Amino acid sequence: MTVDVAGCHAVLHIDRLTSNLAMARSMLDRGSRILGVVKANAYGHGALAVSRALERAGIDGFAVDGPDEGIELRQAGIASPILVMNPLCPDEASPMIGFGLTATISDVEAAEALQAAARRAGRPADIHVRARSGCAGLGADGDALVPLLRALRSLANLRVEGLFTHMIGPYRDDPGQIGREVAGFHTLIDRLPADLPRPPLVHAVTSPGLFNAPDARFDMVRLGAVLYGIRMVEAGGAPFPFRPVMELVSRVAHLCRLEPGDDIGYGPAARRRSDGRSGGPAGGGTGGRAAMIPVGYADLPYLLRFRDSAVLIRGRRAPLIGEAFMGKVLADVTDIPDAALGDEAVFVGAQGIETITVEDIGKANGIRPSAILMLGPRVARRFAGEVGEQVGGVE
Repeated sequence: MTVDVAGCHAVLHIDRLTSNLAMARSMLDRGSRILGVVKANAYGHGALAVSRALERAGIDGFAVDGPDEGIELRQAGIASPILVMNPLCPDEASPMIGFGLTATISDVEAAEALQAAARRAGRPADIHVRARSGCAGLGADGDALVPLLRALRSLANLRVEGLFTHMIGPYRDDPGQIGREVAGFHTLIDRLPADLPRPPLVHAVTSPGLFNAPDARFDMVRLGAVLYGIRMVEAGGAPFPFRPVMELVSRVAHLCRLEPGDDIGYGPAARRRSDGRSGGPAGGGTGGRAAMIPVGYADLPYLLRFRDSAVLIRGRRAPLIGEAFMGKVLADVTDIPDAALGDEAVFVGAQGIETITVEDIGKANGIRPSAILMLGPRVARRFAGEVGEQVGGVE
């Protein structure tokens, strides 16, 4: 029997994950494919659990950053196509072939290394060619794309399955840049010579572009944030029909009285509240009451430099104060007089009628919302939905 005494745990709503996938499909043309982006441990959600659920729900494949991430999924039984998006290093060619991973190719040298590994293994390898868009240093430049594609045709063990780019404009929600990037990629495709047929899978759209770059959907989209219910851009106030998959929850482990001038962190600036309230724990006046929560920047890295952040206790917002420690943080519960030991403390999620989202935290702290849930290794994961044998369990 597993005893869960974690200071913080993540609740993963697998039913929301699969519903988000269905919602994304409803926004695309029939026949459009979806790659689920599960890099960086599925944005902190747990790559294996997420991939298993999405594979059962019929996703068309996955995208990861490096071959190590893809190999881990293969070893766990994930059979769907897996695109490794980082440029191929020659010494990665053999394991890429051995585990049936799809490589991203931007130059002939990497392609030749993959060709040699495929020939030794006696099997062909699918590849996707990356064309440079607005992302500096990544992908073949426009003038180099046709020579690269022509060179690939001479490598008998490689099959060009896809051609893609990665746009920056959708993340900035910049219509001008989006238009230039989309037009430029369309031009690259339209100008392919007759002897270089258009690859079967052309893709450019990621989660933000699902809303603000509809002309770039092509044959396939690469979706990460929206599958996890994370909104990366406002996109002109367009409705966001995706639900957050993860909640972050802890508990009140200690309650204490704080007086004006008390130290609530290591730095000298952590002696006083910064919000100017006269009744706060260290802001002057009458002092106050604080709750210690056993979660620190080792668990939620954004806490290292938090600003204007809070947790939910008894359905009310309790502002975080001072500085987070490695394994704990203080919340002001002066205005929550019934706060008690063991009370649930919600960092991300809902409690009563109040909600804290990763978008709220990101905006307050100048952090991309998709980075908020990159959790430390001490954060346990619980599942509220089907994940094979892990239903309701702890990872």
